[in-house]
Amino acid sequence: MRDLLRYSIVFLITLALSYALLYTGIWALTTIAGLVATVTFSREYLKAAISSFIGGITSSGLFLYLNYAVFGGPVLEVAYYAGAVAGIPGYTFLLLTFLLTGIYCVIGSIIGVFVRKIIHKH
Repeated sequence: MRDLLRYSIVFLITLALSYALLYTGIWALTTIAGLVATVTFSREYLKAAISSFIGGITSSGLFLYLNYAVFGGPVLEVAYYAGAVAGIPGYTFLLLTFLLTGIYCVIGSIIGVFVRKIIHKH
């Protein structure tokens, strides 16, 4: 039960921070979200990676959904144009967007667990 609560908190912190950091336009900053969440609450690599990945994907979906609700269709249209410039279909571009956010959060979470283990070792 404690682990469920702990990793739910990791998920929520990752979700909130990565959602806020997505507005900067720099995807790599979402690593900070995974790092902060896991340094404070996580102890295991696999559970931290899973909860951070799900938090990152959810934040990316929330980001896209809320921007679509506010701005309407042009947000998806811009994604399709960006995909066309990259030479891939729009759906593939959106899928890569979700996966990259999740992967960056996982990278941050792995670093965060490592830092936590170093801190608590000494």
